[in-house]
Amino acid sequence: MTDRNRPSDRNPEERRAAEKTQTTTKKRHRFATPLLVILCIILAAVSIILVYMLRNHFAAKNGAKEQLRLSAIAGFDCEYTEAQQLYPFQNGLLKVSTKRVAYLSISGNEIFSVDLEMSNPSVVFSGPYAMIADTEGFLCALFSEDGLIYTSHMTGKIGSIALAPSGLSAVIIDEGESFGCVYMMEKDGSFLAKWSSYESGYPLALAFSPDESTLSVTLVDTDGSQMIPHVKIFSIPSDRTTARPTEYAFYSPVVTDVMPLLSYMSTNRLAVAGIGDVVLIGDGKCDPVNPPFPCVYSIFPYSGGCGVIYSEGVDQPLHLTTFNGNGGKIGDIQLGNEVLDYDVSGNQALIAADDSILLVDLSRAHISSTIPVDEPVLRVAFFGSKNICLVTSAGVREIAL
Repeated sequence: MTDRNRPSDRNPEERRAAEKTQTTTKKRHRFATPLLVILCIILAAVSIILVYMLRNHFAAKNGAKEQLRLSAIAGFDCEYTEAQQLYPFQNGLLKVSTKRVAYLSISGNEIFSVDLEMSNPSVVFSGPYAMIADTEGFLCALFSEDGLIYTSHMTGKIGSIALAPSGLSAVIIDEGESFGCVYMMEKDGSFLAKWSSYESGYPLALAFSPDESTLSVTLVDTDGSQMIPHVKIFSIPSDRTTARPTEYAFYSPVVTDVMPLLSYMSTNRLAVAGIGDVVLIGDGKCDPVNPPFPCVYSIFPYSGGCGVIYSEGVDQPLHLTTFNGNGGKIGDIQLGNEVLDYDVSGNQALIAADDSILLVDLSRAHISSTIPVDEPVLRVAFFGSKNICLVTSAGVREIAL
C-alpha cells in the first residue's frame, strides 16, 4: 500500500495548495508576533500608569490625614475613646468620664481633676460655667476653669438640667408623689426654689431667659386619651435674698406633639418644638409656625432669635431655618446630610456638617465661610476671639477661623 498523504506522492496541484497554505501560515505568524509584542508593551505601560496613579492616590490620602494636624495652631493627638470624653471649655477642655472630671490645657496638660462617680454624665455649658449631671443617678456638679464649685446630691433621679451664665441652675428630678419636680439652685449650690408637678404632667425640659428673669419648663400631660403639651413659666426676682421664684404664666399649645425642645428667642418670647410642630410663645399667645417642619432635629437660641435644624424626611439633607426675636422667619440654608455638633456665640454659629465646618451668620441665614476637615468631628466650639477648637476622632485641634 502507498501513503497518498506524503508530499512526494501528491500531484502537483496538491503540492502547490499545501505550499500556499504553509506560506500563508508563516505570513500570519510573522505579522502576529510583532502585534503580540506591541500589545504586551501597551499592557505593561498601562500597568505602570495604574500603579503610579494608585501610589499617588494613597499618598494623597495619607497626606490628607495630616492636613488638619499640620494646620492646627495647638492641640494634641489621642485615641478615639479619650476624644469622646473631651469637651472644649473656656481656654482648655473638660475631660469627663464615669470616674472623674479633669480640666486640661489645649496642649493636653492636666490642670486639675476631681473624682466623681457617675453612670451617665451629661454636660451643659453657659458663660464661664459647666454643669455635669448624672442622668442615671442623683449627682450634679458645677465647675469653672478654676476648679470645682460645688457638688449636690438630688433626692430623685436627674432627668434634665439648665444652666444660666451667672451660674444659676435648675434640675428636673423624679419625685415619688408627683410627676416630677423642678429644683433650682444658686451658683454656690444653695437651695433657691422647688416646684412639684401634681396636675400639669411630666416635666421634660427647661431653659432660662437671656436676662435670667424667667425659667420656662415644658411638660406633657398624659391623664387623658391624648398627650397634651404645656409650658409653665416662673418669674425669678433679681434680689433673691428676700424673694423667691413664683409661677408667672401657663400655656397649652394647641398641637398633638410632645414638646421636649425649647429655646428663648428674646426675653419675653420662646419657641417650643416637637417632632414637627414649632410653637412661638409670648405676650399671652401661642402661635404655631406654619407650615410645620417635617422632622425637627434641634432648636437653639442666639443673640436676637433662634434657629431650627430640621430635615424633609428620613435620609434627606438637614436644613437650618432662623427666626428673629419677634418670631419672623429670616431664611433657610442647607447644611448637609449629617450635623455632628454646633456651637453658638452671639449671632454666629459653628456647625460641623459632613466633612466641613460652616460659619453661619444667623441674623442673615447666610454661610459666611466653609472650612473643610479631613478628620471625623466629635465636637466644635468657638475658642477665643478668632479661633475654633475641634475635637476629632484623632485628637484636639485649635485652628484659625
